[in-house]
Amino acid sequence: MFDFTGKYVVVTGGNRGIGEAVVRRFLNEKAAGVAVLDVAEGLAYADPSEGGILYIGCDITNRPAVASAFEQIYAKFGRVDVLVNNAGITRDGMFHKMSDDNWDSVINVDLGGAYNCTRQVINRMRGQAGGRIIFISSISFYGNVGQANYASAKGALVSLTKTLARESARKNITVNCLLPAAIETGMLESLHYDKNDPNGPRMGKPENVASLICYLCSDEADFINGACIDINGGAR
Repeated sequence: MFDFTGKYVVVTGGNRGIGEAVVRRFLNEKAAGVAVLDVAEGLAYADPSEGGILYIGCDITNRPAVASAFEQIYAKFGRVDVLVNNAGITRDGMFHKMSDDNWDSVINVDLGGAYNCTRQVINRMRGQAGGRIIFISSISFYGNVGQANYASAKGALVSLTKTLARESARKNITVNCLLPAAIETGMLESLHYDKNDPNGPRMGKPENVASLICYLCSDEADFINGACIDINGGAR
């Protein structure tokens, strides 16, 4: 168990799947407040007026909307100690058949959205001399058939993690990245994985990812910086 008393957290894509598990875990670990940014209309699993949750409907590819969202967050919380860049989409297809729209939409959400949100916190974290930033990449970073757009975006997050970690280390900001394999979420169902296939990969649970995120954001992990960690149950 970790103690996030007095800490304020932002989770993008926090309305379901990994994001929901992360929000619940931080609240269970006594975070002072958790802001959820998601394109969905309303929070699906909790009353945002209770339990330290601030829900903001936001398209993270829209920079003015992101700036407005973080204005609300700082107005309510006063600071952000943890940013979890979790929001992501897939638009799979073989590269030679991939539409420009499917390429652009994945790059804009998975990479551009993470950039937009991180830009809103990085200078304030530097000013407060501390913070934790997490990027959710994917095991697809290593390359996966039909996922040239997704793999490219997730690979860029690995490079961004390494760069920001080096730039921000002296300001007591850690920047780390997770590379999950197949996790039992709605996104996985949309990709038609058969979790009952005896020859298929072992499926992880959102809570497995949330646990590692909380550790990396805790005081115990203050010297882990620039790490890109496979969390795959042995799939690779």
